Amino acid sequence: MKNILLALSILAFVGCEEIIELDLNSTNSEIIIEANLTNNLENNIVKITESTDFFTPAAYKSISNAEVIIKDNSGTSYILEEIAEGEYKNNTLIANEESTYNIEVNYGGNNYSAQSYSPPSIKIDSLTYLLEDRPFGDQKKQLELHVYFQDNHEQVNYAKFNIYNNGKRIKNIFLYDDRLTNGNYIDFFFFSFRDEEFVSGDVLTVELLSIDEQTNTYFKTLRKALTRSSGGPFGSSAPANPITNWNNNAFGYFSASTISTMEIVLQ
Repeated sequence: MKNILLALSILAFVGCEEIIELDLNSTNSEIIIEANLTNNLENNIVKITESTDFFTPAAYKSISNAEVIIKDNSGTSYILEEIAEGEYKNNTLIANEESTYNIEVNYGGNNYSAQSYSPPSIKIDSLTYLLEDRPFGDQKKQLELHVYFQDNHEQVNYAKFNIYNNGKRIKNIFLYDDRLTNGNYIDFFFFSFRDEEFVSGDVLTVELLSIDEQTNTYFKTLRKALTRSSGGPFGSSAPANPITNWNNNAFGYFSASTISTMEIVLQ
């Protein structure tokens, strides 16, 4: 009798379960355009990719055979040629200070456009560094890298820093704006490098990109989105898409900028 009651109880429990079917259909792909125009021809690349669906979130498809055109202040058009799968370049076009540029991408029957202003350049004056022991006795050195430059008091300044260790780009997003330091001589220093270790003889290269407000907003919101998705502060909430200057629901950014570069060797 006890066995019969136990069996009936199990059947009743199983019968109350609700079967939920998840409809994980492939989602529409989204175009991503990362376009850089600088005064350094080597850096001037437009990369076009497509995002993928739920099942392959880390994969991106490079987009070939797109039409990419950039126009300068005078209305002169420059056609970019595909130099590798999904990468486009013009071998004569560089960014000039205090100039506005318009970009147009045509692909798959859709038109995408954006505009960016290349502000007056900020020049790196000098670099210094400190190497200090990290806490908790792990015998690793913490790099504190200082970049010195003069902020121009006659304009609002935004800057993005690209830092390379022996030619390899450090992935952190470093940004500066002069909201609280307009016109000052700046000692801008970095001390947080993700899992990066430094030794004597390393060559550190710093690029200071003078960028416009829209580019600064994109990378600021991208940094916030990456922090949220990686479980940093407020990591439990869903990250929002970075604010882009592209139209027609494209992702990515278009940035016209000037670059000042300097390097230092760790002793």
